[in-house]
Amino acid sequence: MQLSLSEYAEARGVSRQRALALINSGQVKAKRIGRSWVIDQLEVNQKPASSRPLSSRMARLLISAMSGEKLKLDSQERFFLHRYVERVRREDSPLRLLNSWLRSRQIRVVDVAANPADIVEISSDRRVIASGISDSRAGLSSAREFEGYVEASNLDRFLRDNLLLESDAPNVRLHVVEEMPDAPIPIGFVIADLIDWNRPREDGRAIELLKDVTWPH
Repeated sequence: MQLSLSEYAEARGVSRQRALALINSGQVKAKRIGRSWVIDQLEVNQKPASSRPLSSRMARLLISAMSGEKLKLDSQERFFLHRYVERVRREDSPLRLLNSWLRSRQIRVVDVAANPADIVEISSDRRVIASGISDSRAGLSSAREFEGYVEASNLDRFLRDNLLLESDAPNVRLHVVEEMPDAPIPIGFVIADLIDWNRPREDGRAIELLKDVTWPH
């Protein structure tokens, strides 16, 4: 069943403005039909965020810390990053917390459909970097679906060139960012992307990858 923006807001007990903010931040999947948003009723039951997103800068720093990268930080960044890392390390189940904090690593998420026969060509496009379920370290890659990062300035042309369209059954997930991560993508992005799926298989792999993270002290 499909819900309008107002119906979704009423079902979740939030304002219409808050519902729109959730869509724009990627926390709620929705598609646009004309000037209106349409939301699957299943989204009503998705887990609410456990915390507010970090700033985009701090989200990237936390991802870098998860990835074991050497960081150049000022004293304030070092203080806050240490506090966030310690909270993650203390959590028995940190997935919801990371899911909330790291949403600001991207502008938004775009789910579209491609011909499965074109997935290999799409993944080799220089404007996209594979991540999440399409990264080999996740061990979940499929020849019929793709997940990756694309720069906002390249998004529209990337969609057109690869014949990617809105669909009720998308098989391509694009994380839209202002600035592309390095390639191959740091493992912190892979973990964050897997958590975003909110599905048992992806959560399980995210937990396994988090066990191998060497957090800075």
